[in-house]
Amino acid sequence: MATGEVFSSLSRFVDMNSNVVDVQWDRRMSPRLLVNPYSEDYEERKTAAHYFLLASSVLEDGVVGFSENARMLLVHLHKIFRNRLFEILKPHIFEEEIKKCGFYSDLGVYKRVIPEVLTHVNRFVRNRAEKNLIKYSQRFSKPVDLAENLAQNIEVTSVSHKDKAWTYMRWMVRPKPDLELFSHFSPENLYVPLTRENASVAASLGLIKSAAPPLWKDKNTAMKARKRITDFAKLLSPKDPAKVDYPFFLLGRWLKQKKLSRNTLKEALEFFDHMHKVTGQPHAYYQKMSRYKSGWEKKTASTLSKMKIPYGYETISFPLPGDTYTPDFILDKSIHGRKIILEPHYEMTRKQANKYSLFKRTYGHEFLLILLLKNDLIPYYHERNFLADDVCDDVWPIEFVDLLAERIRTGTYGQ
Repeated sequence: MATGEVFSSLSRFVDMNSNVVDVQWDRRMSPRLLVNPYSEDYEERKTAAHYFLLASSVLEDGVVGFSENARMLLVHLHKIFRNRLFEILKPHIFEEEIKKCGFYSDLGVYKRVIPEVLTHVNRFVRNRAEKNLIKYSQRFSKPVDLAENLAQNIEVTSVSHKDKAWTYMRWMVRPKPDLELFSHFSPENLYVPLTRENASVAASLGLIKSAAPPLWKDKNTAMKARKRITDFAKLLSPKDPAKVDYPFFLLGRWLKQKKLSRNTLKEALEFFDHMHKVTGQPHAYYQKMSRYKSGWEKKTASTLSKMKIPYGYETISFPLPGDTYTPDFILDKSIHGRKIILEPHYEMTRKQANKYSLFKRTYGHEFLLILLLKNDLIPYYHERNFLADDVCDDVWPIEFVDLLAERIRTGTYGQ
């Protein structure tokens, strides 16, 4: 695929996937928000502007882990404190409640900074914005000026807050499915946030040299990378460069731990195009709101964590012809270029077996599906033809998942 073809394919992909509702306020998802992000009432709009500044300020993998956890956390705190959430200025009050939440262990390694970040936001909104971020935003003529102001006033970690500020500006400035609460700004003047996913796409395109963590250590280097991504995005969408943010997120997740090159990007675009042609749906949906549902799933998660094997749990739903499939565990580990899926089952139905077969026919060149079943039930499923060759790539006794994980970790699986 020539350079022009990559650009054309990328442009089509962006157009097809740009109008997705953000996980932070998607009203179809649980837990439900106590604020209405699209309210026409001015007081509610003021509340929404404050609420989503809190959300964006903790939206960092090292702080909350997955993006879904930022939503879970803010809903949890809002239910406890109600509108007092926006008045708390003492970190220990937040800390006590955050430690009680059932998903505390799922938060990022730097979760201890969350209470301080939230109180910094509240103090900024009270003292600088006079409890009205919409009115405060009108002091600035361009989004860049407000983004700089937010970054300077709310940054409390060693990592630049600027890209979280640009994520917030996208939410506040772009029209639906974003919130357009700061309507005096033009989307044309937004920068594309320098997230890890966006940086991976930029590195694949050759816009920046690397998407490795040192990119964010120097503010000038990060600023130049952010500008290069935005300048490229303007070639795709001159009046709305931040339109690329979610499509690039999809691509960046797909490129994770792969060699970043134009050829890898080409293969990713071809895969998503194939998915669209086969299923009639444009993309897989990331960031499912899920928690472990069974003891087998908890056992698998515990084993993978103990072995230090990175994984995502129900993080993506794949469209299938007439159906969808959400794998339990997708590992970052690959075998011959195929990412590993682990699917633990206490019991399995023929309907589930048919769905796995359909998934394998549609996505089998990209994923290796391993079913984890009770050892004494495996012969039963074989006898009833639940485990035909087209259903999965391998079957493993759930009782020995630690042995499987060890072989995956050491690279000896399949040898």
